[in-house]
Amino acid sequence: MIIINLYHATYQPLMDSIKKHGLGATKRQNYEDSKQGVVYLARNPDVAMSYAETSEAVPDEWLNQIVVLKINTTQLDPNKLFIDRNVQDNDGATLEYRGVIKL
Repeated sequence: MIIINLYHATYQPLMDSIKKHGLGATKRQNYEDSKQGVVYLARNPDVAMSYAETSEAVPDEWLNQIVVLKINTTQLDPNKLFIDRNVQDNDGATLEYRGVIKL
């Protein structure tokens, strides 16, 4: 099965930087187990949203400013895409992209 779109949820206050530098280009981590230079993606936009809603590393007011980005996988290097190792028993619902994703 070929997946055309993946999803990443972020916050409106970060969008200018993301548009300028790409996802994964900054040192910001929204979870303590996130790795620098890795973009976490979900197969389902609701799953991506749920991760953003539960981040404890962002200001509370950002939780009302979540933006879900649709990432076209044809624009990604498949050699940099892996199953998310931070999720136990992950069946592939969440993935990690080890690189920068330009929007």
